[in-house]
Amino acid sequence: MRTEWKDTVITQVSVAVYVAPGSGKPIHKDRPFHGFVLNDENGIKEYCFSDGRVMRTEEGELFYLPKGSSYSVRELRSGGCYAINFDADIEDLPFCVKLKNREALKKSFKDACHVWQSHHATRRAAAMCALYEVIVQLEKLREQSYMPHERHKLIAPAVEAIERDFTDPSLTVAALAERCGISEVYFRSIFIHSFGVSPKEYLIRRRIEYAKQLLIQGELKISKIAQLCGYGEPCHFSREFKRMTGVSPKEYEE
Repeated sequence: MRTEWKDTVITQVSVAVYVAPGSGKPIHKDRPFHGFVLNDENGIKEYCFSDGRVMRTEEGELFYLPKGSSYSVRELRSGGCYAINFDADIEDLPFCVKLKNREALKKSFKDACHVWQSHHATRRAAAMCALYEVIVQLEKLREQSYMPHERHKLIAPAVEAIERDFTDPSLTVAALAERCGISEVYFRSIFIHSFGVSPKEYLIRRRIEYAKQLLIQGELKISKIAQLCGYGEPCHFSREFKRMTGVSPKEYEE
């Protein structure tokens, strides 16, 4: 989430619908509307966007799909989701968040989908209510995760190093902290506050995202992909890949 949503004006609601397990389309091209989607308690899905971005959504998580985006959906664990498509004066990248009041938000989405299906006169109002509830929660999340600029500047060299050299096996947490000129403990604390995960986990996720792109192309052996992603041992790569995705590299490739 890179954009402030607090001043967003929703101009139209296209649909509010529950997508049952296994019934969603696997390929989406040039979405005509923005969309907020809320997974139920079982669904785990992976969205592969045309720009190479990969987004994994867990059970109970809320995610945003931008208008105009194209992507494929891979179902890692069967489950349904509640979706509300809309038009608004907003531009943002796809993102996925886990909100604190998931049950209350789920009820709002569920009610909106039910009213929409009944064609009741209040269906658009119910959907609007759920959407603005999401926006309120997103802004609360932004406020809670705010970090003073000076502290963020401290870890900027590490963030740049990860984005540039994430496949380098020597890029350890200790090395990243050293680049920033601070202790490893303090570096880890600032990083978690900023990104919600440890620097080690962030680095692993970056490598696995890259591995997914290479596997989808189907041109390289898994041992070579492991090497290109910064893993000296293919078995270590396979363990990390399965931990992150729920499937082995071979299964993902197929």
